Amino acid sequence: MTASTQSTFRVHWSAVPPKEADLASPGCPLLAIWPAPVNHDVCFEEAGFTLFGDNDETWDEAAEELLKRVIENLSRFGAMEYLSKPLRSDPPWYLRLFRAGRELPLQQQALLPMQWDSLPSFHARFGEDGAALRTGNGHFLLWVSLPNVQPASSEFVKRIAGPWPVFETRLRWAVLLPR
Repeated sequence: MTASTQSTFRVHWSAVPPKEADLASPGCPLLAIWPAPVNHDVCFEEAGFTLFGDNDETWDEAAEELLKRVIENLSRFGAMEYLSKPLRSDPPWYLRLFRAGRELPLQQQALLPMQWDSLPSFHARFGEDGAALRTGNGHFLLWVSLPNVQPASSEFVKRIAGPWPVFETRLRWAVLLPR
């Protein structure tokens, strides 16, 4: 990661009010977490976000590292269980007699629906206390449900942000919510 990416890459987050989204596990707060600047996106713009830029491979690497940190921290709540159908890497039709498809690694399961809005959304639970992660709709936007235990939401975000600055940013969530 270059110094310029580290200085421009930021982690934004917001608690999503329960009346705006029914995505969290019962009794658990829902957080929206996303890296910025965001490639220009009509949905983010309609939601009230204004920090846009042209992201490059270095930004992508930092965003993938952020996703990895989220998954690692959610894994502390317990074993992961898919609540959505896992994506598979299926071989071309002419190789299917010789090679079986396989389930993609967890990081790819969460990442690909943020890159391709044609893919179904990702949803996984971690442990039994309500920790969960959702992604999808072609937006690099992490919907994190946290149990009502420590750490507090802001501490969780600071932990996963690592070297990047953190900004609490309120948006109009209706246009960005997973479908």
